[in-house]
Amino acid sequence: MESKTLPPDSSGSQGPANGNASVPTLPAPKASSASRTVYIQKLNAATRITPQARQYAIEELARRAGVPENFYRSWKITTEQYRTTVQIANGRTVQITFPHASADILRELAEGKIQTSRACWMREPSGTTSQLIPDFIVPFSAPNNGPLKPLFIARSADHVECTVDLPLSVLLTLSRWEETLAGQRDPHGRFPALQSIAVRDGFLHRPIVDEYGFAFLQAIAFVYPSWPEPQRTLRVKLSHDADHIGIPFGWKQVVRHTTHYRRPSDSCRELWQLFSGAPPAELRAICDIVALGVERKLDTAVYWMGSSPNVWDSGYDPRLPLVRQVVRWLDKHEVENGVHPGYYTYGSPERLRREVSTIREVLGDRPLGGRHHYLRWHPEMWIHWETTGLAYDSSVGYPERVGFRAGTCFPYRPWLFPLNRAADLLEIPLLVMDGTLLVHMKLSEDESVCQVQDIVNRCRAMGGVFTMVWHNNYHLDPRYRSVYNRLLDLFDSSQRFDWQREVSR
Repeated sequence: MESKTLPPDSSGSQGPANGNASVPTLPAPKASSASRTVYIQKLNAATRITPQARQYAIEELARRAGVPENFYRSWKITTEQYRTTVQIANGRTVQITFPHASADILRELAEGKIQTSRACWMREPSGTTSQLIPDFIVPFSAPNNGPLKPLFIARSADHVECTVDLPLSVLLTLSRWEETLAGQRDPHGRFPALQSIAVRDGFLHRPIVDEYGFAFLQAIAFVYPSWPEPQRTLRVKLSHDADHIGIPFGWKQVVRHTTHYRRPSDSCRELWQLFSGAPPAELRAICDIVALGVERKLDTAVYWMGSSPNVWDSGYDPRLPLVRQVVRWLDKHEVENGVHPGYYTYGSPERLRREVSTIREVLGDRPLGGRHHYLRWHPEMWIHWETTGLAYDSSVGYPERVGFRAGTCFPYRPWLFPLNRAADLLEIPLLVMDGTLLVHMKLSEDESVCQVQDIVNRCRAMGGVFTMVWHNNYHLDPRYRSVYNRLLDLFDSSQRFDWQREVSR
């Protein structure tokens, strides 16, 4: 669709821009006072690319380039009809411009036709960076014709120009806009990985939005040659979804200890527990698997359910004394307790509120985050979680493929198109799930470790957060337990992720 010139809204005319696609080279922008005209591009009735949305995307780029927040706040960002300009003053004033997507590209996107372009470095980096990032992949843009162009080009000593509408790609990727379009869903109503542009074009294994931060850093360093390279450190957040805790008692689970987990002693213990009141094997497994992360000083969380029994939810009561005892043990060891809303909270804000209220009876009034059961998630759920008062979500990962569903390993506040603002909620993207490796992808133990090693290496290089879920009941299976112990060895020289500090920003 064509860009529209609209009267200014209540939020003002200055802000970030977001778009995509190559456009003819723009003349160097002239510094001028901001116009009162607000330029907004529309993809469809529910998606407006506003100046505020563009500023949000540029801020996400700046974060990944290692720009300090106080310095970013001094930037002047102006959205005009065909471009967004960033003016940076640091001894002298320089400009970085981003072209807006053409009307043809927006029209194709509105029709659900998503294409991808590639770009090269402004200058070839040294070391392993060029191996991890051989080029830049930019979805929601026009495909290349001819040789690759640099993602950023120097037009003068004080002016660098992006060759595509990079903020648009950042915005649509982080917001998971493609998942709001009509299309096939799996039997659980989830957006399938195979339908994603990342799988189609072969880049699910790369955190493309974080990689843009390296290109943006080069652009800043060109106009400020003394600009320092930021320190990048891997942070790790382990989590355990407590789907099954051995309560209520079930004969199938008793038999499963012997037939599936090959632990007949646990079958006997479950029978003994039925009469003695001792903790079930799955509940004890929570403490066992958490202890492994605690020993390595890794940030660890356990997410509890509060749903009623149904075919998809085990339906235990988190208010039971045995559960409260484990929660107290976790609190004592500074392990986070959070929420794991049930299968039918998908699309049901009222059911979500009831289940969170039940879990709060156990956990008390503390900031809570968590993850949807079965990873039944849709971008609309961010609003549901925000209105329920939850601090973060960690559901944005595919059940059938590991990798970077949102194109990033940086926790971020998602953009809410209906509200034209960033969410008052943090998204901590999920990168790896136990069953994804060994069940859906059918990998061997060695292949699973290699697959995760590549993701960890990329998170380490980006300075992002590696997030993984390993279910407590899977810890009873020797095969899963072996893989988990090997994966923990990959996190040497990492730091804990302080999500509460991130939320408070």
